[in-house]
Amino acid sequence: MNFIAIDFETANNFRSSICSMGVAIVENGKLVNSEHFLIKPTPNHYDSFNTFLHGIDDTQTKNKKAFKQQWKELQKYFHNQTIVAHNASFDCSVLRFTLDSSKLFYPDLDYHCTYRLSQELLPLRSFRLDDVSRHFKIELKHHNAESDAKASALIALRMCEKYKANSLEELSTAIGFKVGKIFRETNSYRPFFKR
Repeated sequence: MNFIAIDFETANNFRSSICSMGVAIVENGKLVNSEHFLIKPTPNHYDSFNTFLHGIDDTQTKNKKAFKQQWKELQKYFHNQTIVAHNASFDCSVLRFTLDSSKLFYPDLDYHCTYRLSQELLPLRSFRLDDVSRHFKIELKHHNAESDAKASALIALRMCEKYKANSLEELSTAIGFKVGKIFRETNSYRPFFKR
């Protein structure tokens, strides 16, 4: 089972304002690596509420490159990949808005949402990332993009293990979910939803 979990943090209420990106790489069913990127947001300003959540402000990103300038390095985590995110509708919309504002082509990718899978499969009152992480005893520094991505990856692995699925696609199909997709050719996406 191979996939990449992602998480974005934004600087303000614009979906294109990525200031931080975390990735967690899963190969053959094991979390093998994770990375964290600081990004100059577009538009380049911080709302105090966002900074309160993730602790990032202009002092940390003023000398970083914008997403468009980092895309050559970052696109390998998306193109022709299976992506996982907790609340993937948010993270995929952030990706799409940022690519649109940067006039970049969408990558081809499939995606799965550990939030939606958790809602369907776990007997919890809340399906927030911190609550699901606590359920699986996963260490989390919430709103740190790398930590959030790692937690999403581990949640996906634990759910596949718990329900004896060999892949996220198998798990999603078993509970009637269609796999979400983003398409390069048409610059469009098909959301992750229940049939």
